[in-house]
Parts: sequence; C-alpha cells; structure tokens
Amino acid sequence: MQGNMMQVIQPNHTISQSTIALIMKLIKKSYKEEEQQEVLNDIVAIVDEVKRDNRISSELIREEVVEKLRNELATKEFVRAEIAEVKQELKQEIAKVRTEISEVNRRFDLLEQKFKFYAIGLGVLIIILQPKVFDFITAFLK
Repeated sequence: MQGNMMQVIQPNHTISQSTIALIMKLIKKSYKEEEQQEVLNDIVAIVDEVKRDNRISSELIREEVVEKLRNELATKEFVRAEIAEVKQELKQEIAKVRTEISEVNRRFDLLEQKFKFYAIGLGVLIIILQPKVFDFITAFLK
C-alpha cells in the first residue's frame, strides 16, 4: 500500500515525503484495507482541486498584473504625448515672443533714428538761430 500511495501522490503533486508518510500512517491506522485506496483517491482529488485552484489563482494574478502593466504603459505613453504637445506649444510661444521682441527692437531703432535726426536738426537750428532760440528756450522754461 505504501509504495502504491507514493506512486499515486508523488508524480502528480509536490507533497513532501514526510507528509506522504503521515497520510499513509493515518490511513492505515483509521481505515480498513479495502477503504484505504478509496481514502487515498479522495486525498488525491482534494490535492488536485487545491492545485487547480492555485493554478487558476496564479493565472488570474498574472492576468491582473499584465493588465495593470499595460494600463501603466498606456498612462506613461499618454503623459509622454502630453509632454511632447506642451513642448511644441512652448516652442511656438517662444517663437511668438521672439518675433514680438524683434518688432519692439525695430521700433526702438526707428525711434532712436528719429531722435538723432531731431537732435541734429535742433543743433543746427540753435547754431543758425542762436540768439532767438536762446531767448525762446529761456522763456519756455520760465
């Protein structure tokens, strides 16, 4: 019976030798010779059921982990796409600001040229009309 039990349980399951020995001892002690094989078959069925449930559980866990990883990757890809979009928008805004700064610099250069022109013209007028301009300026400042 002991060799038969080891052949029935051992090849299909991962049960330690001491557990098998304990099960065999309990079966021999508690059951008649004719009942022992039936009890052994019941134990094997129970072990198969536990093993099948564990395999199902591990498959469910695996599927859940794979699904979570896929969701995580999808989230990361979404964030990367959003970052790329924001970068593109920032580049466009920076280009606009640079264009506006160039326009302001151009206007400032024109204003500077006008100021130089008026300063030179005023200088020429002062030289030409020196006595009258001096009186006009002093009258204006009073």
